[in-house]
Amino acid sequence: MTSTVLITRPKEDAQRLAQTLEALGSDVRCIIAPVMEIVETPFELPKQSFDHLFLTSRHAVPAASPFRGVPTYCVGKATRDAAIEAGHDIRGVFPNADDLVASLSEHVSGRALHLHGRHTRGEIAKRLTSAGLETKSSVVYEQNLRKWSAQERQIILAEPSLILPLYSPRSASLTAKLLGDFKGDLTLIGLSQACLDAWDGPETVKAFCVDHPDGQAMKQAIASQLVGSPLERGGRRV
Repeated sequence: MTSTVLITRPKEDAQRLAQTLEALGSDVRCIIAPVMEIVETPFELPKQSFDHLFLTSRHAVPAASPFRGVPTYCVGKATRDAAIEAGHDIRGVFPNADDLVASLSEHVSGRALHLHGRHTRGEIAKRLTSAGLETKSSVVYEQNLRKWSAQERQIILAEPSLILPLYSPRSASLTAKLLGDFKGDLTLIGLSQACLDAWDGPETVKAFCVDHPDGQAMKQAIASQLVGSPLERGGRRV
């Protein structure tokens, strides 16, 4: 029996996740059907200098080149790896935005810049500024809506069951609309409770969120739902 995971993340993120999951065994099938496309957007470079740079997505890294050399703090391994490859001076890596805010609000001072997408949560700049670390915020990419093709819809709706990881409330809402006609068994895995709360699509047989909102926890949660899960068999973790 095969477990089918529907991955709705932007294309490159989805491909990375699919590669990780499919390496767990031949009984894992991933359908990549993004509901958003990442598009770089022009932004005005701030005139002041900064003591710290915050990157909460690898999609912000291309826009960060003018700030190469500024001590950089990242959320997530993928962001860190992209920033290192681009030549940034990495001073810290955090599993999620809340951990970044909690740590840096206590241990750094000066002026900071947060580069991010149009649709973001966590109010990092506002929270850090309130804590005493002046933080500016700049939108450097868009997360544009992407509709599924007729072929994608046909393939997805024909599945008897799907495991669906949800990484943001916005992607949850978008996917719920696109998946409205799905009649099979559906398991939702949310990065946060907010992701599950945003779901207004088909009924589910199971829905839960990870204990700690980060990419590694999501991979392990997805793996735990696979038929003959490698976690259940005592196999390697993802």
